[in-house]
Amino acid sequence: MGRPFAEEVGELEGTYRWARAAAIEQLSQKITQLSGHPLFAVGSGGSLTTAAIMDGLFRDSGQGFSSAITPLELSIRRDSLRKASVFLATAGGSNADVVGALRIAAKSEAAHVLALCASVGSRLGDESSKFSNVSIEEFQPPSGKDGFLATNSLLASAVLLTRAFATANNILVRLPKQLHGLVRARRWQTFVNSLTRKASELWCRDTVIVLYGPTAQPAAIDLESKLTEAALSNVWMADYRHFAHGRHHWLAKRGSTSSVIAFVSSSDREIAKRTLDQVPTSVPRLVIELPDGPLAMLAAITHVFPIILSAGLAQGIDPGRPGVPPFGRRIYRLNAFGRTSRPASPLPPRATAAIERKSQKSIAQLDAQGDLPFWEAAYTDAIERIVKGRYSAIVFDYDGTLCAPSERFTGLNSAMTEQLRRLVKSGVQLGVATGRGRSVREELQTAIPKKYWAKVTVGYYNGGQIGTLLEDCCPDGTHSVSNILQPVLSALRSNARLLHISDVEERLKQITVMAKSPSYADECWNLLAHIVHLERPADIKLVRSSHSFDLLPIEVTKCAVIESLSTCEEGTDVLPIGDMGRWPGNDHELLSYPHSLSVDQVSPDHNTCWNLSSPGISGVQATLELLTRIKVSSRGIARLILPHAPKRGRK
Repeated sequence: MGRPFAEEVGELEGTYRWARAAAIEQLSQKITQLSGHPLFAVGSGGSLTTAAIMDGLFRDSGQGFSSAITPLELSIRRDSLRKASVFLATAGGSNADVVGALRIAAKSEAAHVLALCASVGSRLGDESSKFSNVSIEEFQPPSGKDGFLATNSLLASAVLLTRAFATANNILVRLPKQLHGLVRARRWQTFVNSLTRKASELWCRDTVIVLYGPTAQPAAIDLESKLTEAALSNVWMADYRHFAHGRHHWLAKRGSTSSVIAFVSSSDREIAKRTLDQVPTSVPRLVIELPDGPLAMLAAITHVFPIILSAGLAQGIDPGRPGVPPFGRRIYRLNAFGRTSRPASPLPPRATAAIERKSQKSIAQLDAQGDLPFWEAAYTDAIERIVKGRYSAIVFDYDGTLCAPSERFTGLNSAMTEQLRRLVKSGVQLGVATGRGRSVREELQTAIPKKYWAKVTVGYYNGGQIGTLLEDCCPDGTHSVSNILQPVLSALRSNARLLHISDVEERLKQITVMAKSPSYADECWNLLAHIVHLERPADIKLVRSSHSFDLLPIEVTKCAVIESLSTCEEGTDVLPIGDMGRWPGNDHELLSYPHSLSVDQVSPDHNTCWNLSSPGISGVQATLELLTRIKVSSRGIARLILPHAPKRGRK
């Protein structure tokens, strides 16, 4: 099993050059989707180092709280995942732990799940395709599969993540052209040979103590992982101040059998020096000075490989193929995420998901607080109301409901087109309420046969202009805003910061602001809210979609599409379906109707805007799931067939 570790270390130069030049635009875009929520970065074994790198990059870029944890730790945090993002790191994408972690994160409906896998066509990739809130970035380093320890896959992941975070946050990071430039050496092999010799005196001792500051924490984690996994040394790690709280006593009693590896960066240089000055001089030490700036963490990781090579030579063990006993293989293959890994909910999975989405609490929390009976009754009422409805028209939001973000410039996918054609051919009127303009009309005209265009009504610019697909003059394309929006537009145009971070587009009854980078989204929103409040707080409303912000006259509403369907048969209802039902989402008014459904965000109102999709399903995938459950009578009346609600009165 494995490959010679020295051979893998020799291939790091090529891996670095590949990772430095590889396309990272998609990874960067996926990383931006993690922002706005706390992050759990998950990894096992060597991939825990990648998780720690992600944790550091996330925090250093100002994204907020994050934590690097193992899959088992993730499994006990399920109730926190709905309000968090999850990052999964893996080299091969096939082990039970990472696949189990992905399922947990997806079915717990984490805000977004991103997996980074150093293998193409992995089991994890197949699993990720089943869930709407999961995306995966697969890559294949030129060196191929790692040996026993994470080596080339780790360096490639570290470089790709560093570059992707820099791009996502508009940070200029200059990576050296060659790997030896990262560690300030003239040649890579010269550096490897030198560091291998310097580290050699450490291995005459039984225990290695790894000291570090926050910048080098991923490297410390990696050293501990590799030294332990390959059985090269007894090792423990501590940051400089954690070491000060009693751990130094180890050297008082066992200093003669211990050595020290210390990572020193600009952020901890003073405390590192003062600490190391107190360590007995009889204890062998290797001090690794790191470069200043954003590349320090990468440089720290790069130092680990020659150190492990040195330990292997001293111990007569090849770290790339140390040999794995049969009991080790059996332990590795254990499945820790079976059905018993979480207390079962008293409700069916679909009911559990719907109630937790609506209440923003877990079933266990609701039960403990005595609120579960209320939410069970509300869920039952919602199901009964929806399934009893007779719908002569269905009104959809467009982006995020009918059209996925990845389809924004290509149009509706074939499965969605097929369902819309089925409904309109069966006599159901269709409405579409969108923040966009002519592009939506053209996409719908392509998807739906012309003889049915009169049965499709579109509310453009959030309902500011309404017409059927037959009306090519609608929307009229006017770029001059109405008088009520003029003061706000002037304020936007005069705000230098807003113009620097966003693009402003004006229409007759709508001003659309799009952040130039997702990293600017929250700043854009706060600026807009401030400006609107100062200029016209009573006359203008501000709503948010998945990709932009819209400023509208107070009377403009997507509900106008429902009101325009005046020819609906008496005694029938309209079924609104959208994805941004929670204020300030631009569907929150549309989804306030009694029979409304969301395929993503829900409002806090227990009477409306429920999300009844399967666990882990949202957006366009959830819309398709709903549409496949719609049956249409010969009179063109649609019914929605849903699973039964829990029985009333359950004790």
